[in-house]
Amino acid sequence: MGRKNQYGYQEYRGRGGGRGRMVLLFIIALLAVLLAAGTAFYLLVDIEYTPNGMVIHWPWVQESEAPQPTPTPPPLPSVSVEVVDPSPSVEPTPTPTPEPVYEPIAAVTVTTAQLRDGSAAQAVAAAGGNALVVEMKGIKGRLAWQSETALAAALWANAADNLTAQAVGELAENSDLYLVARIQCFRDPLMASGWVGSLMTRGGNLWHDAQGVGWSSPASREAVDYLSALCLELAEMGFDEILLDSAGYPDFGEVNVLAVGENRPEDRTVPVSAFWARLSGELEEKGVALSIQTTEDALRGDNAFSGATAAGMAQYAARVWLPAPVKGSDYASILANAGMDNTAARVVVKDAASGSWYK
Repeated sequence: MGRKNQYGYQEYRGRGGGRGRMVLLFIIALLAVLLAAGTAFYLLVDIEYTPNGMVIHWPWVQESEAPQPTPTPPPLPSVSVEVVDPSPSVEPTPTPTPEPVYEPIAAVTVTTAQLRDGSAAQAVAAAGGNALVVEMKGIKGRLAWQSETALAAALWANAADNLTAQAVGELAENSDLYLVARIQCFRDPLMASGWVGSLMTRGGNLWHDAQGVGWSSPASREAVDYLSALCLELAEMGFDEILLDSAGYPDFGEVNVLAVGENRPEDRTVPVSAFWARLSGELEEKGVALSIQTTEDALRGDNAFSGATAAGMAQYAARVWLPAPVKGSDYASILANAGMDNTAARVVVKDAASGSWYK
């Protein structure tokens, strides 16, 4: 069964002793292989420890480096280059606006009926004229055409049709006649009774002139806007000149009872001149002349009721229309002294033998 050792015990040798030795040798060999593999792994593989963990770089894998951001170069300092012209700059001389040239006119008054039936041009020719004058707004406030303004409709001032306006357009297109539209401005009972800048007595009543006609005020913005719109419509219609009558405050009748206030200030030349200045500028842009019908007394300065002055007419009117000089005043000299040139063409006198005239 075995042999005894020195202590008298017998050693036991099992039947599987050889197999156990083989297992032990296998384990030793495996450990050796693992040790060799670990050593080789450690030598061949590059291990990098980063903040995000361990990164293994395999030798057989070709890695591309991540592109590094291109550093932005610092901005270059801005350089301002100023080109200096050695020659001194010369401002161009503005071309002065040429003064309008006025030719004498021989105007013949026609009616709207003559315009509508086509006889107006023949009437002017028969009287030896080269221009016609027609009243497009009368002392009753009525218009000879259908205005597009809201106030004209509200005051029932419009004509029943537009035949007169059509006749004016045809004459402007097909004849050489100089066309003048006469309008009554502030002598307008429709505006007065409609409380559009109405002139009042000191007792608070609506004022009427010697013919029982009410007046509106040149200081009324609504009245001035209305008249401005009417004049511009006449310009578009084909008229060459707009003749303003009653273009200031009344200067006849019981003017002494008129109230003084916002609508009729002490200095009436201010609102009247402002009205003329506005219309003169607006019509000039349309290529249309502005003219003013005045009285002898107002032109001579004998009364200050109307607010009209010779200086204002010389400044803003292309022409001044006057009644026959029954008192012998030299109206042309008065206007020339106020600054108007070429008075022979610009002062239109009734039934004169020469210069500008009308009948």
